[in-house]
Amino acid sequence: MLRHAIATAAVLMFAACASAPQRVIEAGDPVAAFTNVTVVTEYGGERLAGHTVAMRGDRIIAVAPSSAIVLPDDAVIADGGGRLLAPGIADMHVHYQDPHVGALFIANSITTVRNPSGGGNTLELIGQIASGEVVGPTMYASGQLIDGPNSFWGPTVVTETVEGVRERVRADAAAGYRAVKLYAQLTPDQFRAGVEEARAHGMQVYAHVPASMTLEEVLALGIDSIEHLDGFDRSLGGEGQRSQQRWANANADRYAHLAAIVRGSGVWSTPTLIVNLAPTRAFADMDAADAEPHMRYASQGLLGFWRSYGRFFQGDVAAVYRVAQQAHASRIAMLSALREAGAPVLLGTDTPNPFVMYGFSIHEELGFFSQAGYSNTEILRIATLEAARFLDQQGEFGAIREGARADLLLLDGDPEQDLAVLRAPNGVMTAGRWFDRAALDAELEAVAAYAATPMPQQ
Repeated sequence: MLRHAIATAAVLMFAACASAPQRVIEAGDPVAAFTNVTVVTEYGGERLAGHTVAMRGDRIIAVAPSSAIVLPDDAVIADGGGRLLAPGIADMHVHYQDPHVGALFIANSITTVRNPSGGGNTLELIGQIASGEVVGPTMYASGQLIDGPNSFWGPTVVTETVEGVRERVRADAAAGYRAVKLYAQLTPDQFRAGVEEARAHGMQVYAHVPASMTLEEVLALGIDSIEHLDGFDRSLGGEGQRSQQRWANANADRYAHLAAIVRGSGVWSTPTLIVNLAPTRAFADMDAADAEPHMRYASQGLLGFWRSYGRFFQGDVAAVYRVAQQAHASRIAMLSALREAGAPVLLGTDTPNPFVMYGFSIHEELGFFSQAGYSNTEILRIATLEAARFLDQQGEFGAIREGARADLLLLDGDPEQDLAVLRAPNGVMTAGRWFDRAALDAELEAVAAYAATPMPQQ
């Protein structure tokens, strides 16, 4: 009797599977698909073995078991070989305007970037990437930074008056930027006017903390993000004329209290720890810096810009580097306090500041977050779902689901177990384009060739 019941159940199960409805993808615009993959729907979320992910253009149109999906006869199919198909990550602080270097992001698993100081050709480059004319990650950008008199960046970014700030914000809104960047030399009245005008145009506000204001005053305005943990050093009571000195002498007893204030404000922090360490480290040992493998992708112009910063590192560079290391340790501790407080953070590098290389430097930044106590899964969610949430782009990127942008990594290992997997993806899909490993290597060689081209003689 029992044997008969088991046999009957088996027949019923077979019949149910055979009659299960299949997902039929209709013919039309070209379809591409990954078959035989384990889909990481989101980092820390569900994983779907034996699945197929189908796309039209840059959109995911189906995520289904491979046995239950019927693709058009002309679909372009890539067999994933059982690998993980996972969301691409975001570098949320870059200065990316060179159309030749986008492959450096892609080859390092970065499919989205935020440029918090655009201007120039930024909007054009965004369009070229979206159309497939240029290889690169999807970019979100603010307008060029807005600063007051005596700006480090020169007169082109300077506004002299409150109304001048408002005019700059209105111009950014009219140009199509989604945010403004407020900088270090603005007066309190100028800064507040910039925030007010940006909000009137539905724009985000990214900022440094002006020398004329405290971190707490800026947080109280409810801006969207503070870059580089700027202004934290003063609130932490560190002594010294320069930020690195103040960070090196930060009062550790204040970390938790300040983190709680940041958490209560709802303002996001983008620590960009690498940008405060890499330049001094390089000038302390230029031979080691020059020997880094990724230096082959640095153009002559970029190298000239980087090395021009040597004027800031005169005298006992080793001593300056020791201060930078102490400051770095304090920043790591502050980031750890932000984690404990549950304050929102973003991952960014501030590339291409000196010796912070497009794409490649993200991996060191990921490691710094690990040192601050974040788990791999937490880090990956910050670099995907949290990045999308910050930009109000939930459902657009950061997860693999129908309707989302097809920002996809085909991986030979599991980044939730080892973040180093992201250094060498088996393939990447971004902006509707698929790059297998051979294509990624070819793109990297093209960047290296561009970097090796001598600069025109003046």
